[in-house]
Amino acid sequence: MTGVPEDLGPTDRRPRPGEPVDGWRRRWAERARTLGGAARSRTRRFWAGAQPTLRQLWWTEEPATPVTTVDRRFPEPLVVPAQGQVYVFLVRVTFTWSSETARPELFGWYVDYFQPQATQRLHRLAVRCSVEVPPHRPRELHTALSAALAQDDPPPWTYARGEVTFTCEPDVTVHLDERVRRLLQPYWEQRIALECERDLARRRSEYAQERDRRDPAGPGRTGESRRNPPEPGLTGESRPTGESRPAGEPARPSEGTPAGRRGPRPGTQAEAFTPLEPLLPPPAPRPAPGQRPRPVPPDEPRPHKP
Repeated sequence: MTGVPEDLGPTDRRPRPGEPVDGWRRRWAERARTLGGAARSRTRRFWAGAQPTLRQLWWTEEPATPVTTVDRRFPEPLVVPAQGQVYVFLVRVTFTWSSETARPELFGWYVDYFQPQATQRLHRLAVRCSVEVPPHRPRELHTALSAALAQDDPPPWTYARGEVTFTCEPDVTVHLDERVRRLLQPYWEQRIALECERDLARRRSEYAQERDRRDPAGPGRTGESRRNPPEPGLTGESRPTGESRPAGEPARPSEGTPAGRRGPRPGTQAEAFTPLEPLLPPPAPRPAPGQRPRPVPPDEPRPHKP
């Protein structure tokens, strides 16, 4: 690099002394226009190449996904009159509230605002259905109320305030009055006892039929003997209850029975002698003539006198 300025060309050199100033300005203006056009074209090319990258870096907000908030409420039971206007029914209801437009922090406030309207709406239906139902038949009221909810006023019920919309689905159950429950308790106790006895008799009959199928009657066995089997020990054998002996099998003495009590064996003669009295002791020796008999101790058996 030297101190001599470089040759800038015919348009870039400074005006010389004596040269007109208008020509110099014209040349610089043309030079500026040329450089500006080149810069603009380069900028357009750079911007066209950078746009795809910039689009990926741009901040875009996706549409918010709606969130459904659900809550269940259990208000006090509704008291509706039964037939005759003396006893009542207790209608317990569960309200299921849901919304996609309410903010979570305000959801409870909206539910508290709409729930009295839903309770009054259900109470009108329950009173209309219960005035013709006897007080001891809660199932009929439940059926009638479910039919009224399905046909006359089907859920879900819709409630709106401004831009916020709520839906409500009621679920009802019917219970007896406590006074009617006390009156019906003896009847149901007796009915349950009778049903238990009937079930017990039916089971006994089924067990008897099953036992008869397992133990069919033999060739010489009658229906009476099948109903009343002989007691163990009377036929010379002892068998457990429910055990049958095959036909043609000889009787066997039971275990633990003394041998003197066994019956005669089949095919042999019965013993002709059966002792009826215990064996007598042998006679005592007689004393000699002129000799006194020996005294017998009290615990010694006395001789038998014929």
